[in-house]
Amino acid sequence: MEAKLKHLDYIQAAIARMATNSFLFKGWSITIAVGLSAFAAADTRRALLAIAILSTVMFWGLDGYYLWLERGFVALHIRVSAMAEEEIDFSMAIDKQNAFRRWLKTSVRYHLMFFYGTIILVELIGITIIKKG
Repeated sequence: MEAKLKHLDYIQAAIARMATNSFLFKGWSITIAVGLSAFAAADTRRALLAIAILSTVMFWGLDGYYLWLERGFVALHIRVSAMAEEEIDFSMAIDKQNAFRRWLKTSVRYHLMFFYGTIILVELIGITIIKKG
């Protein structure tokens, strides 16, 4: 039973790291978007807002990737918790079949679309408001 608990601890630590990364991406996304938007508004430069949109999309993709990994580790946790003690091999391999499609599906979950979509919407509004500079 000790090997099984240790393996589950390893998996739980990976899940916690993925959740921390997701939280950090959201924070950095807002920080960069606000910073570039402030500079863009001060200097009336639309290009900075376009860069802010690009960085937001990149953070969205990374956040979706880490959420996809987190979900993979949760599934691994469920599988390991159902295993017998003799079957424990300490494998941390997650299911990567159809990885790209599953990553895209994870990236368009409602909470990510709402969070990053709102940032992009505000940046697009800023582009339309700021005079060409």
